[in-house]
Amino acid sequence: MIQYIARKDIPLDSGTGYLRPKTPPPLVHLDSPAISVMTDFKLVHPVTIEAEVPIDQALEKMKKAGVRLLLVVDDKSRIIGLITANDIQGEKPIRLTRDTGVLRSDLRVGLIMTKQDDITVLNMRSVRDSQVGHIVQTLKSLERQHILVIEVEPESSGQRVRGLFSLSQIGKQLGQDLIEDELAAHSLAEMVQAKT
Repeated sequence: MIQYIARKDIPLDSGTGYLRPKTPPPLVHLDSPAISVMTDFKLVHPVTIEAEVPIDQALEKMKKAGVRLLLVVDDKSRIIGLITANDIQGEKPIRLTRDTGVLRSDLRVGLIMTKQDDITVLNMRSVRDSQVGHIVQTLKSLERQHILVIEVEPESSGQRVRGLFSLSQIGKQLGQDLIEDELAAHSLAEMVQAKT
């Protein structure tokens, strides 16, 4: 049996401060390296959920974790989809309850998630050579708020999710609300289209 020896304690100096995480995140610019705004799963654990969990429970998990996207995984931790706060709070649940008669409380993540077949990703190889502006433009052109980043394992040539980009997180680091900007651009485009 290992014998553990108590460590020597010392007095706390007067005026000692404490370390805090950087909040808000460090400011970046559109020409900053894209990797500086990526949530890297080598450093941060992704938040996951199973397909059979009720959607309101998934939303609660997002709120507690401070995220707006969950990876949906099977019993072997393989990604089978993803679900966002917008999926849960948007039209999908309303349409499903109307079309199927299923109560909202009975809706499960698997019914409204984006399935694995419909998920597009960025390759870490291209991300390494990208700037923040490239990622913002990619998200805007796809009309999405998130995109996963994969790396390809050299031995198996299989993909593994390395991280993700979030438009709201990038906006915080740029010091501007990119989501509001995007919504305003869509509204303006719709008004112009309606007048023509």
